Order: sequence, then C-alpha cells, then structure tokens
Amino acid sequence: MTRALISVSDDGFTYISLNGATSRYSDTGQAIAYLGDYARETATALSVTIDDGAKKTEVSIDENGKLASSSARAGSGASAESDAEATDSADRADQRTDAEATASAAGTQPSAASGSSQTADPSESTEQPTPAESSDGADSSDGSESSGDAAGAAEAADGSAEATADGGEGYPLGTPFSGPAAPAAPKVKKTRVRKHSKRSPRNRPQRLKKITVPGLVLIGLAILMIGAFVVPNIVPVDSSETPQTIGSEQQLNPASELSVDDTDDVVPGFDNSPIWETEVPKRASVTASDRGVLLVYKNRLEVLDADTGKTRYKTTIDEAPTFAVDTVIDGQPALLWQSGDTAEALFDGEKEPKSYQLPQDARITSAGKSVLIKSGNQLSTFSTDGLENVPTPKAGSTPMAIENDELYSSDWNGPVKAKNVKTGEERSIELERPADELQIIDWISAGHGKAITLWGEQGASTNSGHRIQLVVHSLDDGSILSTVTTTTDIVGEKSWVRGQAGERAYIGPYLFDLRSGLLLTDVSSRDVHLSEPRGNIVPCTMDTNTSCLLAGKHAFKTDTDLLAVVNDGEEALVLGDDSTVRAYPKKSDSHDR
Repeated sequence: MTRALISVSDDGFTYISLNGATSRYSDTGQAIAYLGDYARETATALSVTIDDGAKKTEVSIDENGKLASSSARAGSGASAESDAEATDSADRADQRTDAEATASAAGTQPSAASGSSQTADPSESTEQPTPAESSDGADSSDGSESSGDAAGAAEAADGSAEATADGGEGYPLGTPFSGPAAPAAPKVKKTRVRKHSKRSPRNRPQRLKKITVPGLVLIGLAILMIGAFVVPNIVPVDSSETPQTIGSEQQLNPASELSVDDTDDVVPGFDNSPIWETEVPKRASVTASDRGVLLVYKNRLEVLDADTGKTRYKTTIDEAPTFAVDTVIDGQPALLWQSGDTAEALFDGEKEPKSYQLPQDARITSAGKSVLIKSGNQLSTFSTDGLENVPTPKAGSTPMAIENDELYSSDWNGPVKAKNVKTGEERSIELERPADELQIIDWISAGHGKAITLWGEQGASTNSGHRIQLVVHSLDDGSILSTVTTTTDIVGEKSWVRGQAGERAYIGPYLFDLRSGLLLTDVSSRDVHLSEPRGNIVPCTMDTNTSCLLAGKHAFKTDTDLLAVVNDGEEALVLGDDSTVRAYPKKSDSHDR
C-alpha cells in the first residue's frame, strides 16, 4: 500500500508528501480530496498519516477514493518531520524504477521556428506540430507548452525522477531550468480555484523540433516554469485577505499609443534596395542571427556570413540540428547548434566549428547569455577547452541561467543566488517587494540581467483570476525596473520570450526593452499578438490572420518574413517568396526604436 503524509506547517498551509514529491494546499480537507482523486485515478490504495503538530491520525483511502479512519497518536513537529522523511524515503525506494523510466522517456519540448510561420504563442506553448516562439494565439513562441496538463504531468514526473536519481539529496526540486519550484505533485487531476482556460503549464526547457521549415529559433529560448508548485490557496470569500478578482476584459493600464499603418517598405525603416542577396534551396530551413544565417536542407548544413551573404562554413550531416542559438563562450561570440549528442560552436572569425561531446540525455537552456547544460543532477557549460562543470546549487534550489560566469539559482521564496562558477564566490540578491502585502506566486524567468516574477496577495495563483503584479527586477541589486498591473487571465499561463539580438522581450501583450527592463508597449486592448522579436522590430499578427511588423509605436501590415536585424540594427535580413535571402540597409530617418 502506498504511503502518504499530510502535515500542517507553521505557515498555515497543508502539505502532502507522496511518491517523493511535496505539494501545498490551503487546508487538510483539500489535501484529503486530492488524495482521494489520486487513489481513484490511479486505482491505488493509500495509507495516510495526518500530522497537525499535536497528534497523528492514521487513515486509509481505498482504490475508489473512499476514506476510512484508522487510529490517532500524539506527535510533535520533530516526529512529524522524521515521519515525513521516512515516508519520503520509502516512497522514493518504491518509485525509483518507474520514476527513472519516466525521466528517461520524458524529453524536452522542442521549441519554435524562427522564420516564416510564426503565428502561434505559449508558456513560453508549443502545440505540436505548431512551431513555438511566435504569437500569443497558440502560446508557442513564449516558450513551449505542448499538450496542456498531460505535458505538465510528464515533466513533473521527470523532475521527480531526476530528484531521486543517483540516490541524490532530492536536487533539483523542480523541472530542469524551470525557475524555482518545489517538488511537483503526482500525475493526477488537481482541484483548482477556478478554471478560466485550458491549463498550459510553464514546464519545459525550450528545445527545437527536428528541423522543418521554417526552421530553428535563435535566442529567445525561455525558462519554463512548472505550474505544480502552488495549488491555489483558497481564502474564505468573506476574508479581508481575499485577493481582488478582476476580469481580463477590464483594462488595467493606460492604453499604449499604437497606430496601424500600411507600408511600401519591405521592412519599415529600411531601404528597399538590398546590399546583398543569396538564393537558398526551396523548402530549406532558414534561420538568421547576428552570428550568421543557418541553412539546413536534406543532409547539408551551411552557415552564411550575415554581413556578406557568403558561405562561412558548410558540411554534410547525418542528423538534423534540434537546437541552435547565439551564445557567448569564454567571452567569445559563437553560433552554437546541437545534433544528437554532439554540439558545434562556430566562433566569430573562425572557418571551422569546435565540436563538443554532450553528456547523455543532456538538456540545454539559453536563458542566459551563456548556455547551461543539465544531465541528471550534473550541470555544465561550454568553454573554449571543452565542457566545464558548474557547481550544483544547494538542495531545494533550481538553476535558472548562466551568464558572465555566474549561475543564477533560487528556491521558491528567494533570494536569488549568483555563484561565480570559476571563483566560487557567491552573492545574494534580495528582490525588492512591489508592495508589503504581496508575495511571489510564480517565477517566470531569469537571465540577461533580469528576473521576471508574478506577485499577488495570499490566495492568488497563476489561474485564479485575480489582479496581480508582473515585476521585472535587476539581477545586479534586486531593484524593481518595471511593474505592470495585470491579471492571471492575461499572463498567468504565459512565458517570457526573449528576442534576437537581446533587445526586446515580451510576455502576453506586454513588450519590454530587455536591456532596460522597461515596458515599451501594451497591446492588451488591441487585437495584436506578438511574436519573437527581431532586434527592435517585432513580428505580429492582427485581426486574427493579418501579418504585421511592430516598429516603435506603429504596427505595419506586411507579409515580410523578417529573419533578423543585425549589425547593431543597421541591416534587416529577409527571406523572400523566391527562396532568396536579402539584406536591406537601414534608412537614416528610420522609425523610433
């Protein structure tokens, strides 16, 4: 019979320990109801210990979810903790084989395609086979949510398995690279405060699908947050602490000035005469960035120089790349791509890439300026001499990003820890509170010098329909850079999407300057859906199916397939309908940035 422990902590919440995972509830009744659902869904009988700090009560739940009382005995906080550890240890032993099998089977969710077909949006929500990293409609470009709750449950099982693999200390407690999270709950249906929409958990690190047109997504792979940490905390409706409920149709912030215009320019603000052009194979995967234009067609891979369009490197391949990103390795910019268990990094100025052998079942995240690799409980990053090991954070913390030789990690409540992977020095970053009564209800992302979090009053969760604060913090000192009043309906299930060149990022309808952290545009009152930014220009859709490019305060209707804005914003790379890549120079009187 499977064992479970229900305990009441000093913070007033109730916790369930089951199958090596812990989940939080508002009261014991809700916890019992959850275990009933679990027993019924899995046809598993449970032996449950309820510890309220003063006494322990043993109950059983049969495979039909029916509760039967057993016995009670005196207890203490200390004994409860021992019981929890014993139960957790026993459950881990019982579930190790299944958990490891699940971890092996549950891979990362492929990310989206940069290129012509970017009309979907996420948690950072990719609906297979729709490419991620696009517009808000399908939640694909924000990150990737593939199949709703099923994907979340699979990833939750994956996180739990990794926590127990190798007989470790239970690290990391959360989805790899998901942002701080406690252990995920078992794979069963959860009871939520309200159901506003289909759950699209922010739960997977971004990876790319096997290359198909339109191709790879460069940069902007978001850290995805597992949604199972906070089960909605129910506050009585007559309580003074009840969060304010607000509908998504109510405008919260002053509408941004945004005009919708037509344009005769191929790219707004750029000349119509290209400075170079290169034909590419039809149906080739084409991706562009500051580091070059990556072409993949059949068994051929080619990298073109972004300044001239000439070939920098080409080779035959046995396996199509599944991941590509601009990155920095030991201070040197490089274009990096992964194929199977190997990675290639083509450094600026080099004609041949450096090859790396990746650890087994390696997962990669480019949330920071450098790439973080995770295999089991081991962390590493790329260096010019090979893979470099990264110190593992303490148990209970989740690694989020690496940049400037610092690994960012945190537990749920913070602070953020920044540890130098070369010197071992560590600094603590306390995040400034947007208001005294607010607490973190979700971690969205970290990296590129910013931490993005959701804050709300007690009882608010990512899908509870409450007014919340979207806050961008500096990872230098934890100060607030910008705060947006919004609702869980608008951003609760969305993710932070960084764009090419590291200039812009968006979440839902909110577009930010990634370098300053300031809000640039709020399109929540307009039928405009954002996609992965290209430098300071953002591909978008309006009126459901009209393509546009957002430049400054203007949304221009155009079908241009903008690949990238390179050379410090001086050139725009475009893939034409005639399978030709062209580079257009910037006008001197271009639109506002």
